Amino acid sequence: MYLANELDVNGRLLRGNVRMPDAGGPFPTIVFLHGFTVWKTGPQRLYEEFVRMAVKEGFCVVRYDFYGTGESEGEFYEMTIGSEMNETAAIFEWASKQPYVDVNNMFLGGHSLGALLALVEAPHIQPKAAFGWSTALTMLFQAGQRTRTMRGPTERGWDIDGLELSREFMDECAGMDFLEMVKGYDKPVLLIHGTGDVDIPVESAYALKKVYGDSCELDIVEGANHRFLSLPWKKHAYEKTLEFLKNQLD
Repeated sequence: MYLANELDVNGRLLRGNVRMPDAGGPFPTIVFLHGFTVWKTGPQRLYEEFVRMAVKEGFCVVRYDFYGTGESEGEFYEMTIGSEMNETAAIFEWASKQPYVDVNNMFLGGHSLGALLALVEAPHIQPKAAFGWSTALTMLFQAGQRTRTMRGPTERGWDIDGLELSREFMDECAGMDFLEMVKGYDKPVLLIHGTGDVDIPVESAYALKKVYGDSCELDIVEGANHRFLSLPWKKHAYEKTLEFLKNQLD
């Protein structure tokens, strides 16, 4: 079953969708957060294919485009880390109120920036478990790497792959200690990261594992890049994630 929805978050209109099995419920539910400069279907349909597999395994999956991305209203330069943290909390709260969602089995995860948002919001939201693919712990590094090839600053920030990234976003990243922000969550965490990730070095996953300790399962995929752009890499990420989540169910 497919449902489309609009959600107002402090005057910002987000558009998203829900996929779930056709019958039964309420269902264990995954709130999945997309990455930097992409939207809810993901690069090469990375997220869409995961969602369809998750639904076949009995999960409901909630996805929204953050403000200024995908089908949501706004412009990309209006996006900040703080605004997406607020939107993450609002999306999770909205999902928890839906009759088809099993509130005792709600999970939060994502890819890249979405993974980082899931982990920094987890201490406040307290999902049953959390997961991150290629977690963008070194977000400032990633943004900087991609702005190096641009011709210079714009009126409001930088040209990044044809999108205007605000100075506020970069300033926020520089002022945030993400390793501190993820503390306070002691429920199960799964981190999946590739050794071939040149956007976010795999060492960032080890740093997160050190913070979480025994509550974190770290899965290193040999050779995998940031977006898992290979059939075996993404298949591994999908299967490992669903195995992890099913093990957390009541």
